[in-house]
Amino acid sequence: MSARVRVAARLAGAAVAVFVLVLVLGELLTHVLVHGWVGRTDDAIERALLHHRTPTWDSLTYAGTQLAEPTTIEVALVVLVVALAVATRRVLPPLFLALTVGVESGIYFVASTFVPRDRPSIPRLGVGDPHASYPSGHVAASICFYGGLAVLALVLTRLRWLQVVLTGLAVVLPPAVGLCRMYRGFHHLSDVLAGGLLGLLWLGSTTGLLLLPAVRQDRASVREALSAPPRPPARRSPR
Repeated sequence: MSARVRVAARLAGAAVAVFVLVLVLGELLTHVLVHGWVGRTDDAIERALLHHRTPTWDSLTYAGTQLAEPTTIEVALVVLVVALAVATRRVLPPLFLALTVGVESGIYFVASTFVPRDRPSIPRLGVGDPHASYPSGHVAASICFYGGLAVLALVLTRLRWLQVVLTGLAVVLPPAVGLCRMYRGFHHLSDVLAGGLLGLLWLGSTTGLLLLPAVRQDRASVREALSAPPRPPARRSPR
């Protein structure tokens, strides 16, 4: 079995494992936990957010939601995949970002289909499937997209300012997006946490199974090439 096949098999196994975990957690949440303190906490938070709605916060949360809208992520992903391929002239960086964001989207779609959950009972500020509250796809997508960019910057570049900026965005934006989605009546807190778990697990999987091993192999090849003794000059045969 070639190295590429082994990596692909491990990634497929990780994707299945993440999906099963999210699915089991969703079944537990929607059939058991919603009838206890988790459900009461979700409802209390939503009522509190409804009580604090203002036109200013309505506008700000709309803008925050757009940072992880499917259209926004998809367009930015296409642009960045092409840019990474051109700038690095390597397959790994664009492949890593595409797999991280794309497979997460697939896991979310299937999980939300198998685990329908009603949106919060408060009025929603926008349009969406009323039975697709679990998990928060916006939060998962923001972790995989912005977190994926931060990981690439930390692993592949030495630009300190870029690492700081992208890491800051990866830390700040997912919780902000989750809060915006809750404020606008699209998710319970438990849905946001589940989306965060999905995003973190899959980003960790692609980083640990795909990106870091390839980077370590490249660096080992460079060290081996630098430490190899120079070849003696070829002798010219006498004429």
